[in-house]
Amino acid sequence: MARNTEVTDINLYRNQRRKTKNVRWVIIPVFLVACLFAGYFFSMSGIFSVRNIVLEGNELVSAEQAAAICRIEKGMNIFSVNTRLSEELLQILPRVSQAHVSRRLPSTVKITITERQSVAMMNVGQAVIELDGSGRILDRYTVLERDALPLITGVDTEGVGLIPGCYLKGESMEKALEILASLPEDAEDIGEINVQDPEDIKLYTLSGMEIRLGDSKDFGQKYQLYTAIIKENQEGAGKAIKYIDVSILEKPAFAFK
Repeated sequence: MARNTEVTDINLYRNQRRKTKNVRWVIIPVFLVACLFAGYFFSMSGIFSVRNIVLEGNELVSAEQAAAICRIEKGMNIFSVNTRLSEELLQILPRVSQAHVSRRLPSTVKITITERQSVAMMNVGQAVIELDGSGRILDRYTVLERDALPLITGVDTEGVGLIPGCYLKGESMEKALEILASLPEDAEDIGEINVQDPEDIKLYTLSGMEIRLGDSKDFGQKYQLYTAIIKENQEGAGKAIKYIDVSILEKPAFAFK
């Protein structure tokens, strides 16, 4: 019985396989390069132009200030926004303590900041500076533009840079900021903290009452003592207290005007 056989040229088969592989390895890189070019030109198209700059967490820093310092402009390509650099630049603004910048495709840049909180003011020559709890200068005014804050006096600023963004240091400043940080929210309104002598600190209320603290040690107890004296002697007394001396906790003293 005859048997059908098919003769295959193995060398021809191998050559055909080799050509197929060679063509495949040429097509794949070409396809990938084409995809890269297409993706690049798509990303650079007007679809991804910055049209919205959104600022959150701000009270006093404007969107214009934030965008200007981190070099973000409407119309620029959103992928050219360097978010990390922008975050670092934002913290140059005296009022900014933290910043986060992110893209919201296709055309929005979102800036989220945390502002430093003002705690006090200082007179410096013909100007007034605004300070946060770390002693950083947040702003400088020739005409007071903010609501009244406690005034710190007695700090030597000779030879010290008084530019927004700089810090005021020294024992006197540290004592004043320490007292401000220790005051409870419902504290008797403090108009001035005089720290010219760190061993003889004086507070002045908005009504002009003088509170003699001595040094800043045991301030919590001194606060409770002088507020108790105010409450006991001012309610219905018909007289205003001139000063309260709590520099010696065991021997507090006060006098009427």
